[in-house]
Amino acid sequence: MKNKLLILTLFLPLWIGCFYDTPGDLIEKDTGSTYLSLRSSQIILPSDSVGELESITIESLRILVFSKETGKLVTNKLFSVGDLNLATYDSTTGNWRIDFSNMVVETKPGLSIIYVVLNESIMSISGQTLTGALNRLSTLTEMQNLVNTPLSYTTPLRVTYGTDGKPLEPPFIMSTFGEFDIPEGMDKDNPYTADLTGINQGFKLDRTMAKVTIDSLSSYPIFGGPETNNKETSSIFILEMGLVKVPMQYFWSPNRTQTGPSTYDPSYAVPRPPYTGAYQHFNFPLPNPELGYYERDWNGNIQFNFTATGYKTQTKEARVWWSGEASGTNAYTLNKYDLDAYIANKGYSTSADYHDDYNGGIPQLMELNQGNWPTWALNKLNDTTLAFGPTQYVFEDPDFSPVLTGGYWTLKEKNISYYLPEHILANIADTTNSTKLRVKAVNVPLPTTISPEESSNIVWHTQNWGPWKYAVVAGEPVTKALLNTLWGFERDTIVVAGIRRPIIRHYWNLGLRVAEGTNSGTLKNVQFKNITSSPDTKVFYLPIRNTPASPVDYNIYRNHEY
Repeated sequence: MKNKLLILTLFLPLWIGCFYDTPGDLIEKDTGSTYLSLRSSQIILPSDSVGELESITIESLRILVFSKETGKLVTNKLFSVGDLNLATYDSTTGNWRIDFSNMVVETKPGLSIIYVVLNESIMSISGQTLTGALNRLSTLTEMQNLVNTPLSYTTPLRVTYGTDGKPLEPPFIMSTFGEFDIPEGMDKDNPYTADLTGINQGFKLDRTMAKVTIDSLSSYPIFGGPETNNKETSSIFILEMGLVKVPMQYFWSPNRTQTGPSTYDPSYAVPRPPYTGAYQHFNFPLPNPELGYYERDWNGNIQFNFTATGYKTQTKEARVWWSGEASGTNAYTLNKYDLDAYIANKGYSTSADYHDDYNGGIPQLMELNQGNWPTWALNKLNDTTLAFGPTQYVFEDPDFSPVLTGGYWTLKEKNISYYLPEHILANIADTTNSTKLRVKAVNVPLPTTISPEESSNIVWHTQNWGPWKYAVVAGEPVTKALLNTLWGFERDTIVVAGIRRPIIRHYWNLGLRVAEGTNSGTLKNVQFKNITSSPDTKVFYLPIRNTPASPVDYNIYRNHEY
């Protein structure tokens, strides 16, 4: 837990002007007036290290004054905010302060309760705004009831970061208060300045929520803890991460007792009572949902040392495409986009073989006039300017025995961070309802197969391969059966006369050759496979805990980082 007074940069907007003034029928009528302002403020924010700059967003400030004697509303003014950085650094104290002194309101003299509310429009956080409720206030009791009214937290609020690496914080609602004996006769140019945390300290606010960050997740042993068996942990992957027992409400009342020049008032008792509302749980979105798991950096290795019978295959860059023509040598081409030119010249036809009306199914096989196809195809196979691609290997009845070198892993995804409501427990040492990190892990069996991509990295100890066998051989007939084994297709769309049309691109893999043999070799860096299909899964719940470890405290406190 980090809860320090930090150096921070507060992007506090300069007030543009007072844009709301409470109607007269809601304000206590009285003779005499005076002027009030707020002393410079320090806003405490946690940080990762002393001296690191942080940012906070402030959009509005409202000043409310209530008569201590009658409990009636005396002043209610809302100020807008602009884009000026007003924070100044005090080299003596190491604090940053914000100058609110030019926000001046007219009020009544005498014993008063002053409230300050920042960022009352919380649409980006809760889909709510408090402006209407604050505008309708007429008594101190109504204000106290309002600040004790919870706000909704139904959509997880993830922390986002700017290009400078600093969090782009949303405008959290914050409030504070204090009791003052406001003198009469203070004019607008020399107003009474309220210190809402004590003499010459300025008023102090803190974040309404906490920030929970998963810096990283790895299999490395905890510093100072027992060693872990990295051979056993090497096969563990993380499928899901998220948070459970997250409150669906948060409170914006000042989380402190009243302090100031007057006697302590027990009606302002805090901290909040234990939370009794509903909970939610949510998973963090995967960086690559198609994978189904979190990618990781692993410094271990899996190696195959084997002898196996199989085939080596090569494909020449000689895939033959149908051009759209009905027959003859013009019907096939090495340029897949000749079909586009044909359609542009002839016009699109829904009765043509390129029209895709198969609803995602496999289209009908394309049969071309065989004619001089073999000669044309073999000329392409023998064209030295068309090189064969990398060799890949396919094995018959492989029996690979993996050799594992254990290592530690760390997830590539780091700094997963969310703002969460304060969560006060009835028993701070009981984790039953405490907020927890939920992790679903899977233990994956060691691989026993080699993918085509991996096969190109095999180091062969023997090279006992038979002669190349070609898909198309000069002098041999190109049969329908052979064409069917070589035929394939791609789906695509093209724009014809301003309309996007679905098409089928037919092709034949004539540039294929295969050689058979029994050989021995070694393959390093074999990858784990079928990760999400392993049934060996387990879910872990890790309670979020305050430090130091003793006494045990599983509360989530506002304005803390975990």
